[in-house]
Amino acid sequence: MTERDAIVIGGGIGGLQAAHTFARAGLAPLLLESRGTPGGLVFGAPVGGVWVDLGAESFAKRSREVAALCAELGLETVDPAGGSWVWSHRRRPGSPDDATPGHAIRIPHGVLGIPTDLDDPIVAQILSPEGLARARADLTMGAGPGAGAEDLASLVEARLGREVLDRLVDPIAGGVHSAHPSRLAVDVVSPGLRAALTQEGSLVRAAAAVRAAAPEGAVVSSASGGLFTLPRALVSRIDELGGSVATRRVVTGIAREGEVWSVTHHEAGRAPNPADPPVPVGEPQVDTTTRLVVALDGRAALSLLGSLDSLGVSDWELPRGADLAQVCVVLADPRLDAGPRGSGLLVTPLDEGAPRRVQAKAITHYSIKWPRVVAGTGLHVLRVSYGRAGIPTPEPTLADALADASVLLGVELDPASVAGHAVVHFPNSLPPQTPEHRARVADLTARLAQEPGLAITGAWFAGTGLAAVIPHATRVAEELAR
Repeated sequence: MTERDAIVIGGGIGGLQAAHTFARAGLAPLLLESRGTPGGLVFGAPVGGVWVDLGAESFAKRSREVAALCAELGLETVDPAGGSWVWSHRRRPGSPDDATPGHAIRIPHGVLGIPTDLDDPIVAQILSPEGLARARADLTMGAGPGAGAEDLASLVEARLGREVLDRLVDPIAGGVHSAHPSRLAVDVVSPGLRAALTQEGSLVRAAAAVRAAAPEGAVVSSASGGLFTLPRALVSRIDELGGSVATRRVVTGIAREGEVWSVTHHEAGRAPNPADPPVPVGEPQVDTTTRLVVALDGRAALSLLGSLDSLGVSDWELPRGADLAQVCVVLADPRLDAGPRGSGLLVTPLDEGAPRRVQAKAITHYSIKWPRVVAGTGLHVLRVSYGRAGIPTPEPTLADALADASVLLGVELDPASVAGHAVVHFPNSLPPQTPEHRARVADLTARLAQEPGLAITGAWFAGTGLAAVIPHATRVAEELAR
């Protein structure tokens, strides 16, 4: 056995930040990661000769901790360029009945699709006159209706009506979190929104107040050169401060004796299906510590923690996330220089029986949104995304992505212009933060008080996105380091 100052199991952003926090406190943590590269869903790779983000590409600025961490690590942060759009499968208002359905509209200023100004002409383009009139009722109905709603869909429908939910909030909030708003806990996806509703007496004015309280400019930022540089920088800093990041190590068990935790881990071997998690091989190694952080994804964490009867997690079934896929295309086409749809476009869910022109749920014009990544190359990068919760995900090809991008961007793309492409799958991605799930997290948090020296972090526990994960990982590691 080897005694360690602290052990972190899992090398996603939550685990990396927990280890970094321990190291900043003067400890020498050991981080165990089963895959070859830490970072979890924050990762990049060269495509067509350009290093690009293939996982998460930005963080919400509502949490200032992420930008502060980037600054501490020497990473410059940048706001996205270009505006965002939404694609409606409906015909453009005022167009003839025989017009081709589907058109793009700029996304109005708002919070997760909740508009901050109902007089915005863009809102009138998206909603019918009846839908807009229904939304205006929010301004005079007082704070009571919907105030007790725990999920985003119930809150929006009670305050603003079904059209705002279907035409704005579902494509935007649903696109960001890969789940229908009925499965998203309001207090997790938009902290402070319900409190602002009580104060303002209107959801529209509450959204405006939340936006006003956030840092100026865009609602998201990234690290200059790609968000994938963040986990690299964290690994380097942990090493500089005396910690260790051990990759290709599979943890198979934890146990506590008194205040000492033992962690059993093995060398990681390739699973029969390369898409599956690595499997343990070889002889076990045991390390001990009085400070243990479990920062695995939800299912792996619950499997490991199930051996601790006091936590009561053996019956916990996590909500299922969406099976997502993405085609990243790098191509040379000067017609894209103008950014015909700005930084990208979200696609509204298809009405039952309506004609479908595209299969994609979103497209990010990555090279317009983050121009420094491809500066001087003359190349464009498109990330075409597929998959919604509860709907079978197609197996997109390069041809599918080019066809959908051509419709969404209004530019017929030539396969001969493609310098490279990559298809990435994210099975069971981003399990939704439902109110029921958050209640279970609260119960587990209380039970952890009976397990000295143990903490849990990661998106399934802290909330989706770096803005939730990094502050949470910092806090739990600071508490154990005292």
